[in-house]
Amino acid sequence: MHEVHHDDESQAENTHQRQSRRTVDREVLAHEAELMVGALTADIDAIMGEYTRQLLDIVERIRQAQPRTHGAVLLDVSRCGYGCLGCPHPVWRKWVNRQQHSRHAPSTWHAVRIQRPGVAARAKTVPQEARELIAEALVLIERRARFIDHLKRINKAIGTARHYRPELGQQGNN
Repeated sequence: MHEVHHDDESQAENTHQRQSRRTVDREVLAHEAELMVGALTADIDAIMGEYTRQLLDIVERIRQAQPRTHGAVLLDVSRCGYGCLGCPHPVWRKWVNRQQHSRHAPSTWHAVRIQRPGVAARAKTVPQEARELIAEALVLIERRARFIDHLKRINKAIGTARHYRPELGQQGNN
């Protein structure tokens, strides 16, 4: 009989321990969730900042790696407006001298937008260093685009949540 009483106490203690592990203070949960979102936001900011810095750096390195001559392949960036997750947008251009074959007319330079910089970079006038930088830039742009696609999905989920619950995410409603 003494043995049965001991088993009841131990069973009650195990039940209490299981319940106490499940029961967490709501303020602790809210604080932990806030910390996780803050860490996620900081990570997104750091990763996008680094991708942007690398993109702007390689724009300059490609420019410096080749002279301004007919056929030079350049990477440029453009901004479409506030609120765009993809800004600045990479844009590939090729220097063209309309008067290249004319000995008497002055040079008229303009940059033509191109879709396939890897193909344009195969021209004999493009230095090997510039070709390597263009290949590096293409990889960077692809990685950055994949990351931005993930951010777009998160942004869409936020928009959907706000559509159904407009009070979500309002400043001051904590």
